[in-house]
Amino acid sequence: MAEDWTASKQETGLWLFEWGGESGESFEVWLDGELLDTVTGGEYECTEDGYDDAPPPLEIIADESGAEAENELYPPYAILQWRGVDGAMGYVVEEQSGAGWLVRNEINENDKGYYTHQTLPLDDDTDYSFRVTAIDLNGNEGTPVDFTIHVVRNPAPPEVSLSIDGSNNLLVEEA
Repeated sequence: MAEDWTASKQETGLWLFEWGGESGESFEVWLDGELLDTVTGGEYECTEDGYDDAPPPLEIIADESGAEAENELYPPYAILQWRGVDGAMGYVVEEQSGAGWLVRNEINENDKGYYTHQTLPLDDDTDYSFRVTAIDLNGNEGTPVDFTIHVVRNPAPPEVSLSIDGSNNLLVEEA
């Protein structure tokens, strides 16, 4: 993943993202669970609308050669979604790590009433716990809302046995 990137607003109104990619190195650019583009090098000009005051929350991931096409159907992250809380001035998103919680994002109230957070890339067949806490104007915390995610991008096929009975009917049974 391209960890260190910068975004600058261009005179055209578009956001230019730049990171330390080398010439010929390929990167996937994701936004809200959708693969926007695959680029080479270390820059991407975002044409998505609705991001006048802040850059879009892009995820820039190194495109490893030989990756299965299935990865395009199942991006390597999850998107947490929630509705706003009356009186909240912002939200803190945390991820459980070991015995504690790590702050992953702080989101300001935007009067839209609907909020999202895109996680960092997640490992397959792994459980993750997140929580979102509303914060009021005085810094008081509300009751956290918990999210638990079990990632399965490459599920194993079901274990079944097939047989034909005396009437030529196919029987499918759990193995």
